[in-house]
Amino acid sequence: MNIKNKSKQRIFITVLIIIGCLLILFFGLRTFHAFQKFDRHGPPPGDFPEKIETDVERVREWMTIPFIAHMYGVPEPILYEALGVPEEGNHKKSLEDLNKEYFPETDGMVMEIVKATLLAHQPPPTPVPALTVIPPATSSP
Repeated sequence: MNIKNKSKQRIFITVLIIIGCLLILFFGLRTFHAFQKFDRHGPPPGDFPEKIETDVERVREWMTIPFIAHMYGVPEPILYEALGVPEEGNHKKSLEDLNKEYFPETDGMVMEIVKATLLAHQPPPTPVPALTVIPPATSSP
């Protein structure tokens, strides 16, 4: 009888361990797939405002060259040329990643080059139209 109880207890513990391992595997795979989908995306997709940004102090290290080019109205090739880095393979890299890869000895170099390039290639400011005075309506007798 004692041996039978130990045998049942051993089977029960083994089944619980297998169920636990299967649960760990299931939720581990779900987490892995969720992180793969995340894949260090840049800013969320969506409609960007029609107004072009002009304040270069708003550039941050997490931004990518395509995102900056779109927001500031400066073509991507101009930014890549100013940095001296190839376009291929660098579209998804942030400014921080580009700095670590191409200018590891100088912290913030990519950020400064991008800001200077944006300032040099900003479109001229659009003139504000003058206010037009509309004369009051007059009634004719």
